[in-house]
Amino acid sequence: MATKLVIYDGECAYCRSFARLVRALDWHRRFALLPYESAQAQELLRAQFGENFGFAMFLFEEESVSWGSEAAKRVVQALSLPGASLAVWLYPKVVQVVSWLTRRQRRVCGPECFPQLQYGSARVPLKPELRELLLNL
Repeated sequence: MATKLVIYDGECAYCRSFARLVRALDWHRRFALLPYESAQAQELLRAQFGENFGFAMFLFEEESVSWGSEAAKRVVQALSLPGASLAVWLYPKVVQVVSWLTRRQRRVCGPECFPQLQYGSARVPLKPELRELLLNL
């Protein structure tokens, strides 16, 4: 049963490739994957963050939610792949390149999405009421 959920950009070829890679390398089937555009992903994001959640890759885990490079790093670490620090370093660069190439109009999530957090924070506790939803994916 999946205990982690990756929400990724279903309109981005790079992001879909990353999701396929996660699915292929997840031998223990710990990850569920949802495209950002899906109603279920939007519902979870609204329940966790309210209306102002911006756009990023999100990782929902049993106790926390992370996004952006922190989410990428935690996925790579959970899959026991080498290169977690490389994932952190590459993520913002890939986001910039993909956004430019695809002329994205989405607002990529950053500190402004979560004004209650300190700059650089990319992980918050999972709301307790969402744990059951996460376990039923």
